[in-house]
Amino acid sequence: MEKIVVQGTESWHIRTQAVDAHVTEHGGMMAPVVFTLDGGRTVRPYYVNPWAEEHLDDLAPPVLRYLRGDFYCLPFGGDNLVGTEDHEVHGESSFAPWLLESTVETRDETVLSLKLAYTKAQGTVRKILSVGNSAPYIRTEHQISGFSGSYPHGHHATLSGGKDEGIWKIYVKPFDFGMTDASSIAPSSGKEYYSLKSGVTFDNIESVPTRWADTPVTDTSLFPARDGFVDILALYRKVSTADAWKNRISWTVAVNRKENYVWYSLKDASVLPATVIWMENRGRHAAPWSGRNSCIGLEETCSYGATGRKPSIAKNPVSDRGIPTAHEFDPSKPTVIRTVQGVLPVDLKDSAIVSLDITDDGKGVFRTASGTAIPLPAMIDLGWLGRKS
Repeated sequence: MEKIVVQGTESWHIRTQAVDAHVTEHGGMMAPVVFTLDGGRTVRPYYVNPWAEEHLDDLAPPVLRYLRGDFYCLPFGGDNLVGTEDHEVHGESSFAPWLLESTVETRDETVLSLKLAYTKAQGTVRKILSVGNSAPYIRTEHQISGFSGSYPHGHHATLSGGKDEGIWKIYVKPFDFGMTDASSIAPSSGKEYYSLKSGVTFDNIESVPTRWADTPVTDTSLFPARDGFVDILALYRKVSTADAWKNRISWTVAVNRKENYVWYSLKDASVLPATVIWMENRGRHAAPWSGRNSCIGLEETCSYGATGRKPSIAKNPVSDRGIPTAHEFDPSKPTVIRTVQGVLPVDLKDSAIVSLDITDDGKGVFRTASGTAIPLPAMIDLGWLGRKS
């Protein structure tokens, strides 16, 4: 497997007919990724930080050194001291060096397998990325072994922003409730500026309370928006592991209204009940951000927002509603976390995604408000996400 330096860090390079992907050695981060749509048009949805080639090797927390694309976080978030055990922001999986185990090519996919042994906890994580050979998608699987106790965890998929407002339009499967970040109590802190009201609930991402008297709500389904601010909110779904597998499949969609395509992320909501949305629109002015960063994180997690392990395992407003904000790992029983991410072309005149229809054999079709079908690639079996195996 070829390893090259890409935008400042050593990365493994996977190239198929439909996907040209790089995965960083440190942090196992998936970006840059170039997807090829039918007809040969290419799109590049994932974000890479603007300081990637500035050789800031002493950056703290270390996740910032490599920050890009999609990566797995264990624990998810930043307040992680529990007893004598502490973890850096988003855990070792977001910055420590992964070891290459194997690469295998099948009829439909090219499969990369990496492994990471933790130093601050007794456990290992295996990362398996299955890249579509002829269709623009990537299946991700993380196998967690040896960990004991409760941890928040999840994916940190991050898309590029830009200077033009409203490039991305976000659609999500219906959720039980949403909540803005409860930690940003003041309107600013440490050269960061926040536009959303702190710790309030909402039921529509197009109408979220702000701090401003003259504009009491804002549409967080559009990004970039609210230039000069950084905000975090989360959407929560109460889904039981006993529910039928098709009912547990959840989706997040981002329509790129500049380049006419859909980026999507699929998961089992009984495993990852939260969708954390991080909107970074030049709202952080301390180094290395320096007011130049525009990206949106669409992060599928089991967590209390982005708070970290300590608040997530404690009693909190989300767990009070019966929705888990941490996973109880059993060292005798490996835990498997799966997602599917990819892109599809879309007609912007009919791009309001309202549902995902799933057949009994695992095929999926997105439906727009007018009923137009946008099928997922035929080789994606959504049962792989939801069936117990």
